[in-house]
Amino acid sequence: MIKDMNMQPNSKSYALQTDRYEFTMLDALVQAGRAEKRSVFEVFSRDLPNGRPFGVFAGINRTLPKIDHFSFDDEILRFLKEEKIVSKDTLDYLSSFRFNGDVTSYQEGEIYFPNSPVVTVEATLGEALLLETLILSTINFDSAIASAAVRIVLAAKGKFVMEAGSRRVDPEAAVNAARAAYIGGAHVTSNLEAGRKWGIPTAGTASHAFTLSFPSELEAFENQSKYLSENSIFLVDTYDIETGIRNAVKASNSKLKGIRIDSGDLVAASKTARKLLDELGAPQAQIMVSGDLDEFKILDLSQAPIDAFESGHKLVTGSGAASAGFVYKLVARENHPKTEKMVPVEKKSEGKRSLGGKKIAKRKLRFDGIAIEESIFLDQSVVQNTLGNAYRDLQSQIMRSGEYEDLLTVDDARNHLIKTVSEIPDEIRLRVNDEPAVPTTVYPVRPHND
Repeated sequence: MIKDMNMQPNSKSYALQTDRYEFTMLDALVQAGRAEKRSVFEVFSRDLPNGRPFGVFAGINRTLPKIDHFSFDDEILRFLKEEKIVSKDTLDYLSSFRFNGDVTSYQEGEIYFPNSPVVTVEATLGEALLLETLILSTINFDSAIASAAVRIVLAAKGKFVMEAGSRRVDPEAAVNAARAAYIGGAHVTSNLEAGRKWGIPTAGTASHAFTLSFPSELEAFENQSKYLSENSIFLVDTYDIETGIRNAVKASNSKLKGIRIDSGDLVAASKTARKLLDELGAPQAQIMVSGDLDEFKILDLSQAPIDAFESGHKLVTGSGAASAGFVYKLVARENHPKTEKMVPVEKKSEGKRSLGGKKIAKRKLRFDGIAIEESIFLDQSVVQNTLGNAYRDLQSQIMRSGEYEDLLTVDDARNHLIKTVSEIPDEIRLRVNDEPAVPTTVYPVRPHND
């Protein structure tokens, strides 16, 4: 494995990309003498958005460099002091702060289910507490986009999918969305910074503004052919689609790579376009459609003579689920400094219960590779003594004593997702408003053999 290109250091500190109460809680812990107590925190979701059968985990590889640069310079310490957010004791604590803990995680591109412990943080209470918002904000966004992307790609049924949502979100979010969408299976992105930063393939077509900037559509297409190549994609619905197709074929000497249709009845328009392109001697020309496409619209278009889909707004906003819904909970704390034993702790409030204790996650597979259970173990001895080949490991240590390990690239994560999606039966992959594809079962004691 090699380090992903996005793992390169950044001089920026991420210490204030967090909520105020992380610092006020830390302040109380420092003054109570508990900030150095050992702890275990876990990240999990209580359910899946919109009753989907599975989610896609992403964002941890972006998170680790931020943890590495979670530090406090004079300017940040001065801000905390002037705003009276923490006491002098806590300012002294933060002045030499560095995360020295361990992080275990699901791999990017792994599918997950409710209560899957996708990230485990083992560190002092002070260290782990401060990272909550940073970790959640990154993986909640990336996982939401990757989960939307895989659904859109599945709905396209093998046809080309382009992510083009940069103008729908904040510029930095657009770059991160492009990365997550690529992990989720999108073939290319329109975002050039994502291409530069992570080596993701980029692509683009043409705009209505380009066509409108010329006296006629034909003249616009002639200039596109001249300067952008005859073998390019022409946007043909600025005026009349049929006339636009004729102009594109004429301007490109029938050599055009394809057309894009961005409005109207896409099924009817694609059928008309395919017939006309063939009649005009351009059977090689592909048909791309765009226009606020989500997985449901694409599924409705899957039988039409369409070769490629461009998804923007819906994809980069999670296609109805802008956050994955992960939470970050303390599950164990140090009982006594002279013993290794940790005390499980759990939240018991109705509707928001959590299960105490550090967990080991594996996935139980059927003989044909189909997932049948997300298996969560609270006892290491159970795992060591009872499990066979039917289980697949889900967690690996990615940060040790504050130093992150070599991680998979975005292409590795993308390929891993292709493999893991195969564990979900094809007929339920796009299901909504239903139960997860598999149950999550916790084994506090020896499970029954089956």
